[in-house]
Amino acid sequence: MKKENSHLKISLLNKAGKTYVHPDDLPSVLNLLHSASEAGLAVKIEYFDDILAYRTATSVVGETILSVNKSTNETLFFGPYTFKNLAHSLNIQLSYQK
Repeated sequence: MKKENSHLKISLLNKAGKTYVHPDDLPSVLNLLHSASEAGLAVKIEYFDDILAYRTATSVVGETILSVNKSTNETLFFGPYTFKNLAHSLNIQLSYQK
């Protein structure tokens, strides 16, 4: 992952038709989601002791942005389009590479 003047480049992995964040880039994704949470754009939800999720705060139910197993740092779900929109709301340019 590269960060240059509010630009993030995130590496994605595709497994079985699903998109995941590369483990090296997961800390940067979580940091951005934490910032979005502080800005009121995302909601942090912890399921049990090992599942962490972030959802959009724009509607009653919200849309899942990321779900991760905290014990293994394994991405369970990642919504690249929703995450990119969220980054844009924080004035961060975001690009993906596969």
